[in-house]
Amino acid sequence: MKKLYKLDRISVLGIFLIYLFMTIIKMLVADQNVAEMPQMGRYLKLGIFALVALIAFGVFYWVYTLLLKNNDHYKVTLLVNMSLCLAFVALLGTIVYLIAGKTNIWVSGIVGVIGFGGLGLLNWESLDVPQADKIKISVLTVIGFILTLV
Repeated sequence: MKKLYKLDRISVLGIFLIYLFMTIIKMLVADQNVAEMPQMGRYLKLGIFALVALIAFGVFYWVYTLLLKNNDHYKVTLLVNMSLCLAFVALLGTIVYLIAGKTNIWVSGIVGVIGFGGLGLLNWESLDVPQADKIKISVLTVIGFILTLV
């Protein structure tokens, strides 16, 4: 796992794009109205989904960087951890939706516990920040999990 954090910028961008595509696929699979839309409506919906995924990731990453503003050696590690775990959450959500045909708060809770638990564990073990900052990051991860349930 340590080699994953020593990647160049193109590889980190690739990991982020995996998150972006998985999140867009999850949203497209969960939206039942896409099949009935005209072609232009599908493209518009795809653009909206991409924008929502970018904004959500950007806000979450920005809040993390606000909490860790005294440290500088964590940004690539945090970006990789967030991209991997949030892509995993999107993958699990897509699989569950395809199997069950619907989602509810229990399914979102189980998928969220697995994904955000992994994010918290990866951040706790791999970020080179003081323990007080790790506690802040863990609390923010729990808050992010609770927000996904709503």
